[in-house]
Amino acid sequence: MRIQAVDPLVVPNPGRSYVYVLIKTDAGLTGLGEATLMGRERSVLEAVRDFGELVLGQDPLRREHLWHRLFLSDRRRNGAVQMGAIAGIDVALWDIAGQAAGLPVHRLLGGPVRDRVWCYPHCHPHTPEEVPDAFGPLVEAGWSAAKFMPIAGPHEDARGLDVREAAKRAARIVQAARNFVGEAFELLIETHGRLRPVELIDHARRIEEYDPYFIEEPTRPEAVAAHRLIRAKVRAPLATGERLLHRWDAQPLIDEELADFLQPDVVHAGGISEVWKIGVAADSHLIQLAPHNPQSPVNTMASLHLDFALHNFAIQEMVWPTPAWLSDLFDGGPVIDHGFALPPDRPGLGITLNEAQARALQAKGPAAPPSLLTYRDGAPAEV
Repeated sequence: MRIQAVDPLVVPNPGRSYVYVLIKTDAGLTGLGEATLMGRERSVLEAVRDFGELVLGQDPLRREHLWHRLFLSDRRRNGAVQMGAIAGIDVALWDIAGQAAGLPVHRLLGGPVRDRVWCYPHCHPHTPEEVPDAFGPLVEAGWSAAKFMPIAGPHEDARGLDVREAAKRAARIVQAARNFVGEAFELLIETHGRLRPVELIDHARRIEEYDPYFIEEPTRPEAVAAHRLIRAKVRAPLATGERLLHRWDAQPLIDEELADFLQPDVVHAGGISEVWKIGVAADSHLIQLAPHNPQSPVNTMASLHLDFALHNFAIQEMVWPTPAWLSDLFDGGPVIDHGFALPPDRPGLGITLNEAQARALQAKGPAAPPSLLTYRDGAPAEV
């Protein structure tokens, strides 16, 4: 079996467009991967095309060989665009391998170590008064955890982000959320790496009494010294890693145990092959995996196969509900029962793309533009 074509495409969507990778073989199998990179969709699309030339004519079952062929082909590697392109190709190769074997991908990874995968969606209360409308539908649908960002993003206020005022408001929102959902529902607190250590420490101290499951991306991921300071000062569990690109990015966080949960995203961190390695390395320090995934159902499925097979998995992020227009692009996808995903049982990823429908959408408009955020004084802020 040989690779005949690598065909990427962008499905435009306001805020977050989706990049898909289709790898076609001479055996009639087509693998599907996702390489979404918010705000840089056109760049990763071209990177997939460039890398695709390096795998044409190759055996798609030599995943490890092809991963390193792509990774080592670029001496100026380590960028999000390059690793996203590699991720999309890698996931599509796993899809082909599963189809060729007649097995779901998690069976190729050693088989499931659990019967179901705990998942969480997002909600967006910006004031204490909005908490019932934000959390009510999730509780009614049977979810037992949700992530939200009580420190509002700068895009929610034309004047920009006032961190101190936002921290005070955030504590009131978290308190209202805890009072509404009770003790059995887990609250996951997002910060998007927008806070400096002193700001994050203040934020954490205001909300720790409400027992967050974790505080996510406490500061910028490249600031390892800042992570050390936060780790020493904050009692709440910490999660980070959504911007990890590969195992070498993850290693300092693992070696120094700077987080309780690592959050690699399959579409950013080199695909299933590389996230598996990150997960195994984290397990040696008893660090759990909580994969990042605000992406489409393709990345959700790729993540779930890892979740079922990795012993140190904790909880999986996903978008819920999936917009109808997006669901209509696919056959198959995650099956959720009261906040838990059931094991995929179809060969490969267990999801296929209606290529003609997706390309028709691609023709209708460009990808979403990059986001730009500011503080209240107009200085650029972390997106």
